[in-house]
Amino acid sequence: MKNFFAAIVLFFVTALQAQTVTTPVVGGITLNLVQGTNFVGFALQPILELQVAVTIHTTQRNRIFLPASAPVTDGQFGSGVQATHVVEFIDSGVAEGMHSVISQTLATGRELVLTNPVPAGVADGASIRIWKLWTLGEVFGATNTAGLVGGTAASSADLIMVSNGTEFVNYFYSTGGAQGVGWRLASGGVVDQSGVRVPFGGGLVIQALGARSLVLSGQVKTGKTRVTLQTGRNFLANLCPVNAGGTSPSAAGLTLATSGMQSFLTAGRVSALADLVLIWNGTGYNQYYYATGGLVGTGWRRIGAGSTDQGAVPMPDGAFVIQRRGAPTEVVLNQGNY
Repeated sequence: MKNFFAAIVLFFVTALQAQTVTTPVVGGITLNLVQGTNFVGFALQPILELQVAVTIHTTQRNRIFLPASAPVTDGQFGSGVQATHVVEFIDSGVAEGMHSVISQTLATGRELVLTNPVPAGVADGASIRIWKLWTLGEVFGATNTAGLVGGTAASSADLIMVSNGTEFVNYFYSTGGAQGVGWRLASGGVVDQSGVRVPFGGGLVIQALGARSLVLSGQVKTGKTRVTLQTGRNFLANLCPVNAGGTSPSAAGLTLATSGMQSFLTAGRVSALADLVLIWNGTGYNQYYYATGGLVGTGWRRIGAGSTDQGAVPMPDGAFVIQRRGAPTEVVLNQGNY
């Protein structure tokens, strides 16, 4: 249900057929939505804007400085009003895969102010990438050139559902009426929502009234990605560019066992004590957890399936949910280099 064209690129949606990708990883993809719920993961990013080595403020580690070869203007990668870009650290070590929203760009000193501090142990000379965040208008077109079903009310349109960490915020393309024309909140209002940003490494849900195709162009992100799991539900994209399941499975694709998630999720003898991995099955979630013994033994288990090992379950093409029971924690996702 997905077709690559131009240079090889990457985009994931639940229940789509597996594909193998190779470099180069810039181009476009045709994405075919099914009627109903589609979990969409954004492994494909807007084109990389900058990759350089930086120096770090000696005491305020949320401030980094670009080299003289990379001059910037005030607000170029962030103005403090709305997040537009993220920094990703790509050197191996304690910060590999870390990313942070840029809250300010200052021309003086070629300075970037980050929302998260650079971890201790990261020294001057560390390499970064600067990525632009997707907006609804860029992904689907400011005038809905992607061709989603619009309407004068959310009830008669396709819904785009973006997680804010605790719940989904719903958007649709309004074709007129009281809310005017353009991207709008499903809950109402005339404020243009085309500039709403999609979280880096995250994704969204499209509730489609019918099957249709979308096209997206951009660049595949390779290497590790660090994310912070908040207490509660966390919406994550499967960033691996090949799939372990489907009609053409690859040994390089991720399963629950090879995902490495058992190394950072809270495990437990019963599901009520463990973090859950929720994978959409078309009508609801299959709920998995890592068991540490007891009646169900040790390993990946599915709620309702007893002691049957679930380690070989493929990670979905698109996105999945982690139900974090404990305090927020930073984890590393590794989608490999292809």
